[in-house]
Amino acid sequence: MVIAGMAGIDLSGNFLSQEIPHGLTTLLGIRYLNLSGNHLSGRIPKDIGNLVLLESLDLSRNQLSGEIPPSFADLKTISVLNLSSNSLSGRIPTGNQLQTLVDPSIYSNNPGLCGFPLEDCVNSSTPTQIEERQAEDRETLWLCCFVAAGFSFGFWLYWGMFMFRSETWRFAFYQYVDNMQAMVTKKIYSCMSHFQVNGAE
Repeated sequence: MVIAGMAGIDLSGNFLSQEIPHGLTTLLGIRYLNLSGNHLSGRIPKDIGNLVLLESLDLSRNQLSGEIPPSFADLKTISVLNLSSNSLSGRIPTGNQLQTLVDPSIYSNNPGLCGFPLEDCVNSSTPTQIEERQAEDRETLWLCCFVAAGFSFGFWLYWGMFMFRSETWRFAFYQYVDNMQAMVTKKIYSCMSHFQVNGAE
């Protein structure tokens, strides 16, 4: 078929609408694709990385949304790229060839995009870093609970010896301390359970 050997497609400046046809990603020999200046919406096909020979891609001035597919990193021959003036969002994929495209205007007028060559994403922590930070926060809370419990117990134990001299009062005091210790222990377990639930979320 003629279309199978087609080197380029230019449908710019028309009134094309709806989503980009997924059939375009099966044209493995295509080198140039220009769909700019239309009314295309929806997401960029996730398997666009199949077009491994693609050298020039222009999807600017449409209404495309969502994230740029990670498969963009597979476009190892891409040298001209324009995704500006859409509604794309999320982190720009990284790849050997994409790192050579340093002009930020490639992605301009997409307020939700971040990452090289634009500004780095605000929440750039990796999942591992987030988990480590949550674990540190839990350990800090447990330490605070134990310190507070120890201070409270030591305070009442020390001053109670001076306040109650008779054996009856001293027995009542020790019973009170035991009850206080049990209450503090329950409070500590409650704090630990609360943080475990928050960590799981």
